[in-house]
Amino acid sequence: WGTERVAEDLAGLFPGVRVARLDRDVVRHRQDTEATLRAVRDGAVDVLVGTQMVTKGHDFPGLTLVGVLWADLSLHFPEYTAAERTFQLLAQVAGRAGRGDRPGRVVVQTWSADHYALQAATRHDFAAFFEAEMALRRALGYPPYGRLVNIRLSGADGERVAAAAARLGRAAGRLAAACRDGTEVLGPAPAPRPKLRNRFRWQLLLKGPSGAALRRIWQRVASAEAGDLPSGIRVDVDVDPQHLL
Repeated sequence: WGTERVAEDLAGLFPGVRVARLDRDVVRHRQDTEATLRAVRDGAVDVLVGTQMVTKGHDFPGLTLVGVLWADLSLHFPEYTAAERTFQLLAQVAGRAGRGDRPGRVVVQTWSADHYALQAATRHDFAAFFEAEMALRRALGYPPYGRLVNIRLSGADGERVAAAAARLGRAAGRLAAACRDGTEVLGPAPAPRPKLRNRFRWQLLLKGPSGAALRRIWQRVASAEAGDLPSGIRVDVDVDPQHLL
């Protein structure tokens, strides 16, 4: 698993090939990144193995082959922007190959080869991806066709956090039902990262067509209900969240 294992396998499959890694485990300072990229450009490295760090705007004129391992990892993140981020990442990394005199080739490993994000990325078809993504968001009421508010609770006592989340969820559900416009409450449920820095995390997601209605709900819930929550529990509100992790 991970870039270290990939680099080891490459060294075993192709003895003598000079392999370098670019990830947060080996890069401690900016100078480390610059030194690795300089070695690639100077021809001192044959294969560069890395995380998303290698996709961000770097120019490798002699690069002719790009391989993407486990391409659907980001596709299945619990976020409505997962397909968009996956398409963006693949388009970026594919653009690294073939910038010199020789054409490039991109090989993508995936269990979801028929997914519209991957299909559009293989053709570099931004319009096709946009059309498919917007149709899905429109059907599900996600931005830009709806609004979202994420309310996250955290604390050191997991049971107290879960109970507080349930209480806020019931209050938010009553207010959402009174809107009568399709506003709904998703959750509460443990956050995708249920524990971070020794704090347990639960969240509930408000979704609906009206940003004003969602604002009224979370303001009433966060002020009235959260004011009576046990000490040590923090409530964070994220309006139109870009990340739900």
